[in-house]
Amino acid sequence: MDVRKACTSHLDGRAANPCAVPVGTLEPADGITAAGGLADTVDAGPHPTQQARLDQDVAQCGYCRPGQITAAVELVRRVAEEGREVTDDGLDGIRDLRRCGTCPRVREAIGAAAGGM
Repeated sequence: MDVRKACTSHLDGRAANPCAVPVGTLEPADGITAAGGLADTVDAGPHPTQQARLDQDVAQCGYCRPGQITAAVELVRRVAEEGREVTDDGLDGIRDLRRCGTCPRVREAIGAAAGGM
């Protein structure tokens, strides 16, 4: 599934585009997590990806932030499962609409989060 959307969320721990998931396919036990719920998936404080964005002073306008964060969590999880590291090619896969000009800091934050997850 293409998860390079500003509205990326997690469905049962995997990145998903909620706009493309028919409601009738969901079950009561399905876990849906948006960026605001990521802190609940770790032991304490903000999720490492959220904390890394704060540490890197990434813009927080709110338009692309939730989708970027959930897509980054998926990328870091996936490459860790595969025994790889986050690469520029992987970071290029997280695309959405943004006007803030903080792309370098977004990339730095994802790399920092990968080390802390």
